[in-house]
Amino acid sequence: MREIVREWIKKGESDFVAAKTLSLQKGLENQTGFHCQQAIEKWLKAFLIEKGEEIRKIHDLMALVIDCEKYDPDFHEIEPLVDGISDFAVEFRYPGENATPEEAKDALNKTIKIRDFLLKKIEYEEKS
Repeated sequence: MREIVREWIKKGESDFVAAKTLSLQKGLENQTGFHCQQAIEKWLKAFLIEKGEEIRKIHDLMALVIDCEKYDPDFHEIEPLVDGISDFAVEFRYPGENATPEEAKDALNKTIKIRDFLLKKIEYEEKS
């Protein structure tokens, strides 16, 4: 595995830890979801970089999943999981919209499933 792919994965892992930590604090639903979105985005981009893709500067998780499907049709399985999580990248970060505790919890649960799926696809094993 190339070092740049490993770096993208580690950045995603950092966002994942942040999401789990923030989820324990009431009132941080927007931030929990944001870090879920960021983690998934980085893991998807890690997969694409591993496949030799030039990374687009987008936050749309569904578009990234569709890009991944070009290399592995199994990515179709996570389409329902990423649906709606992209909203945390922009909509919930600014005044006017707020995530509910249920939306944040749902985003974190989906992120856990997506993480398991993606890290297997990337064949990532953390170095000690």
